[in-house]
Amino acid sequence: MKNTTTMDEQLVYRLQRDAAIMLKENILFLNGVTIIPKEIEIYYYETGVFEDISVHQNELQQNNKNHFYIHRWGTKKTDSYKGGNYSGIDFVVSGTKDVYYTYLIRSAIINGSPNPIVGPHKVLMKIMAEGRFKEFEDIENNLVQIQFSPVQGDVLFSERINLGKGAGEFDSIKLRAVMCDTYFRNNKYPQKEKLVTNYILLSTMTKEDANTFSKNHLGYIPAKVKQHYE
Repeated sequence: MKNTTTMDEQLVYRLQRDAAIMLKENILFLNGVTIIPKEIEIYYYETGVFEDISVHQNELQQNNKNHFYIHRWGTKKTDSYKGGNYSGIDFVVSGTKDVYYTYLIRSAIINGSPNPIVGPHKVLMKIMAEGRFKEFEDIENNLVQIQFSPVQGDVLFSERINLGKGAGEFDSIKLRAVMCDTYFRNNKYPQKEKLVTNYILLSTMTKEDANTFSKNHLGYIPAKVKQHYE
């Protein structure tokens, strides 16, 4: 994709909308493990439409709806898994061979943990431990069950984290979604101030409401928010 078009903007809006629904309405179940996503990143690749090279384009990211994909070094499901902090786990949204479409789970409440497990590698390893899985394939081969369970709060968006130099224009698209609920203020999500500031600057909040929102979720008012209302 060379230029941002009206259709591209509509696609980004749809991707953001669906990610918000995921965070606000869904709980995932896998082999006795309960997973409530709190922070996700959207990865979508469609030839000629939205060619985001940040997407691994592994075959498990397409036509594999309601399964998990664990990060690999190549595009085949037989390729080796990434290790260490490079590893992560995606929930697959794609139900067609024409599109690679997943949510990287960056943070989640897992089996009722008192606070979110923050970080893709930590999320993966917590699921492994709680489900007593012996191999990553055991996670990928199981169908994920989804239950409707509404959560109160706003969904905040920012750019995805650590995409690397090759991301190009996709580096600036707000495809990271974070649930701003009772867990948000008390936990160390990356770039919290940026998430709150983006949300306020794109809203129609009054100065008083913006200040209250900032204090409730950050404990202070960011400089950019103050400048916006001067």
